[in-house]
Amino acid sequence: MNNRLEAVAGQLWGESEGKTFHIFGHIQPDGDALGSQLALWHALRVTGHEAIPVLIDPLPPTYQFLPGREAFVPWQTVGAVERAIVLDCTGWDRLGPAADLAQSATVVVNVDHHRSNNNFGHFNYVDQNAAAAGELVFRLLQAAQVPIQPATATCLYTAIATDTGSFRYQNTTPGALRVAAELLDLGADLATIIQNVYQTVSLPSLRLLGDALQTLQLFYGGRLAILTVSKQLRQESGATEQDVEGIVNYARSVQGCEVGALLHEKDDGTVKVSLRSREKVDVSQLAARFGGGGHLRAAGYAVLGGMARAQAELVAEVGKYLDGHP
Repeated sequence: MNNRLEAVAGQLWGESEGKTFHIFGHIQPDGDALGSQLALWHALRVTGHEAIPVLIDPLPPTYQFLPGREAFVPWQTVGAVERAIVLDCTGWDRLGPAADLAQSATVVVNVDHHRSNNNFGHFNYVDQNAAAAGELVFRLLQAAQVPIQPATATCLYTAIATDTGSFRYQNTTPGALRVAAELLDLGADLATIIQNVYQTVSLPSLRLLGDALQTLQLFYGGRLAILTVSKQLRQESGATEQDVEGIVNYARSVQGCEVGALLHEKDDGTVKVSLRSREKVDVSQLAARFGGGGHLRAAGYAVLGGMARAQAELVAEVGKYLDGHP
């Protein structure tokens, strides 16, 4: 069941002080998950609660600037969890090896903006029309009348800006822009965010991008563009798995392309498929065909069986959507 905003805010701030919350984001964390986690950490602490933001995978260098980053703890070091807040996750699978830990909580609060979210929490605040999980966290703070300090505003602005592609993606709504403006009024450090997120890139990451662009293949008269990053390609560049994030957008940017895809072979042999579309194809439905999910214009899934098989299956499936929904 999807709960009302006030009911979920009440679970976080409606009782006496002194509660302890563990705040989870998803595997391979992005700016939305990390910014939302730390924003809630700031907000719960300022209201007298104990909060522990939990990392499943390492904190990417891009987000080392986030205020409060030193509070993150690896999931392996967490003991008993009484109250869990799960952010930006469609289901338990997005927590990877930490899923059982979060599920063991007496109370689970699920806050998410993906249309494929299955309301897995005891309390669920899910709005697929929100631009980012950070926008939902902002609403929760407003509903509970929690003061938003500059550090909190910086975290929330980072969350919203990164999940909207710096306010370029189709999920950029008037509401998201109004929230961003208010966060700037509240002291979000825009200069620091821009410098770290958009104007700094590691040399291995840049090398990987150059190598990945050489793998570009076009199908269906250029309506499908695919980039591939094998494990060997990534290792030769010296890049990390986190450096692969964002490369998929170059596939979608090809003129005449409707669907852009990135196939990324991970260290464990799994092939992660990231999908982006322009106007016609609902890639969340396409991803769901392979057990994944996401948004209308941005989604993904993971499969076994190798890169060649993953690409062949993807090409065949995308063809059905380009010629009309299956």
